[in-house]
Amino acid sequence: MTDRLSTQTSAPVEVLGRRMQQALQVILAGLDERDGLSGADTEALRRDLRMLLQQERIEIAAAEIDNAEQILEYMLRPNIEECLNLWFGKSEQTDQEIWNRFGADVALASRGHYDHWALAVEHPRLLVALVIMLDQFPRNMFRDTPQMYACDAHCLALVKRGLRAGANARLCPIERVFLCLVLTHSEALDDQHLCMEEWDRVMAELASDDPLNAFHEIFHRHVAVIKRFGRFPHRNKVLQRDNTAAEEDFLGNSSFRFDLPLIRRPDGAFVFAGTVKKRTVKLLDHEYETLLPDIDEMSAGPFEFKYAGPDNVFTKTREQLEKQGYIRIGDSVPDFTAETSMGPINFHEFIGDSWCVFFSHPADFTPVCTTEFGATAKLQPEWRRRGTKVIGLSVDSAEDHERWIVDINETQHTQVNFPIIADKDRRVSMLFGMLDPTTFRHGSSLGQTMTVRSVFIISPAKRVELILSYPAFIGRSFNEILRILDALQLSAKYHVATPANWQPGDDTVVLPFISDEEAERMFADQGGFRKVRSYLRYVRDPSLRCLMSFPSSRVKDPRARATQAIRKIATGR
Repeated sequence: MTDRLSTQTSAPVEVLGRRMQQALQVILAGLDERDGLSGADTEALRRDLRMLLQQERIEIAAAEIDNAEQILEYMLRPNIEECLNLWFGKSEQTDQEIWNRFGADVALASRGHYDHWALAVEHPRLLVALVIMLDQFPRNMFRDTPQMYACDAHCLALVKRGLRAGANARLCPIERVFLCLVLTHSEALDDQHLCMEEWDRVMAELASDDPLNAFHEIFHRHVAVIKRFGRFPHRNKVLQRDNTAAEEDFLGNSSFRFDLPLIRRPDGAFVFAGTVKKRTVKLLDHEYETLLPDIDEMSAGPFEFKYAGPDNVFTKTREQLEKQGYIRIGDSVPDFTAETSMGPINFHEFIGDSWCVFFSHPADFTPVCTTEFGATAKLQPEWRRRGTKVIGLSVDSAEDHERWIVDINETQHTQVNFPIIADKDRRVSMLFGMLDPTTFRHGSSLGQTMTVRSVFIISPAKRVELILSYPAFIGRSFNEILRILDALQLSAKYHVATPANWQPGDDTVVLPFISDEEAERMFADQGGFRKVRSYLRYVRDPSLRCLMSFPSSRVKDPRARATQAIRKIATGR
C-alpha cells in the first residue's frame, strides 16, 4: 500500500549537519507564535534540543527503521476493508496481539524514547509509526481504562508540530488519516478545526469513490460533539467524570450511529457510494456539507460498515445482524424496560395477565406506517374484546412518536391510545431480531436504522405464540392478525386446532395427540366430532357452545363482527 522506509548507514559530517538543520526547523515549527510557552512546552523544547547533541538520535538506526516498518505494515493492510476491521474493530485477540508484538515499544514511546522519529524530515513516515504507537495502540492495549488516553497530549503536540513543518505534504492520504485521527481525538475545538483543515487537503487528493471519504462524516461528527459539550461524553465513565443532564440525553441518543456508504462493486472493488448532490445538514450545533447519500440515493448494494459514535467502533453490518437475538415460537418473551410515547414501561408488567400484540415499524412519518397505526387504533374495541394489549416499536425517539401520533390522529381520524417504544439504541430490536438486512441504512434523519414490520403475539403466560414479518413496503393485514389472535385464543382455551382459511364460527379440528375417546368426552356439547381419517377429525367451533341457549336472532357471528370492524376502517365510516 505504501513505500517501505529505507535503512540509513552512517552519514558524513555535512549530511549530519543538514539533518541537524532540518531537525531544528521541525523543533522551531513546534513553537506556535499564537501561544505563549508553558512550562511543559519549555521542557519539551529543551528535550528536543538535547537530542541534537546526540549523533545517534540524528541518525535513525537500522533497528529503529525495522521497528517502524513492522508497525506500518501491521496497520496498513493490503486493502481498506482489512484496515477498517483492524483500526476500528473490537477484538480481544487483536488487543492481545498488539500487546505481544508492540507492547515494549509502546512503553518506550510513551516515555519519549522515539521522539526523535518526529524530527526525521527525510522520513516523515517515521512520524506516522510514532503516532500509531502513541494514539492507536494504547486504545487497544488499555481499552476502557484511563490509560488509553494517557499519551494523547504528547502525541497531539508531535502531530501539530509535524503539520507546521510540512511533514504531511510527503505522506499519502491513508497515512495522513492517522494524523487527523490524533487531532479529532482532542477535546479542544481548535484542534478539531485543524483536523478539518488537514482533512480538506487530503480529500482534494481522493477520488469520489475512494473508501477514505468515509472519514469526512466521522471527523465532522467529532466537531459537532466538541462544539456542543466541549468534551467527549463517551469518555466520562472511563475518566470518572460526571455527566451533565445534556450529556446523559446525548449518550442515550443513537444519532451518531450511521451506515458507512461502502459497498462492493460487481468486480469486487470496495468503494465509497456517497451522495452526488450537495446537501447541508445540521448535527447538534454544527452545520456541514455531508457526503452521506440521501434516502432517494440509496445504493442497491448492502452497506458493509457501521460507525458507532465517538470513541466507539466501526462494525460490519452483517456481523451486527448476526448478533441479533433469535426469538422462536414457544420461547418465553424477553423482559425489558424501555421509554415509550406514554412513559417508561417494564414489558412483562405491561403485558400483565393479558394477551399482547407487539409490532415494529420502520420509521415514524412514513405513509404505510401511518395507515397501520391508524388501523390499529381504530381496532381498540376489538383488542379490548379479546383481552389484548397492543404496543408498537421503532428506532425513533419518544418525542418523534408523540409528534407523529398527532399526525396519525389527524389524517386517520382516530385516537392512538397505546404506547410506542422509542428504541433509538436498537437494544430491543436486536433482542427480538427485528432489524432488516435489506434496509439497514440511515434514513432521512441521519443515523437512524430501520426495523422490519414484525408482529409478535404473546400469551398471558409470557410465551411467544406467533411471529410474522412483513417487508418495509408492504402494510400488514389486520384482518389476518385478528383472525390469528382468535385462533390462538380458541386453541388455548378449548384445545383445538384451526384448519386452512379458518374463520371464527367455522369447524375446527381435533388435535392429533387426543384420542377418539377423550375427544368424545371433550366435545360432547358440540355433538362429538366428524371423523374423515384417523388423523383428520372435525368438530364445531367450541366457542359457539355458550351461544346455544340464546335465541338465534340474538346470536351474532363473531366472524361477521370482526369483518364489519375491518370494513369500517377501510371505508372510513
